[in-house]
Amino acid sequence: MKYLLIIIAIASLNVFSCRTVNNSGNTRSENSTVENTSIIRGTVRIYGNAPNTFVGIRDERGTEYAVYPASKENELRALQGNLIDFTVMFVNERSYGSLFLQGGTVTPIEWKIIQ
Repeated sequence: MKYLLIIIAIASLNVFSCRTVNNSGNTRSENSTVENTSIIRGTVRIYGNAPNTFVGIRDERGTEYAVYPASKENELRALQGNLIDFTVMFVNERSYGSLFLQGGTVTPIEWKIIQ
């Protein structure tokens, strides 16, 4: 009986200690609905030549991120040239821009124009 209680205690500790670390170093629970989000301060850039242009975000350190989906690209084109704080979610989708920009693919959730 004593050993059974010890096994149950150890098993419950393993279940409640499951945590992961996302790319930004924040921990989150496996059952959490919060996705892999981060804040990027940067500018909207247009890359490529017509008719194959795409939108990307370049942060202050020079890292360039592809934007997914294309509907977000249309909203961001008007913001080109402004310094913006983007709240983004990192995604594994491969967009046209992700073939060229090495920072990864992001989906902008919200943004705030700084200047």
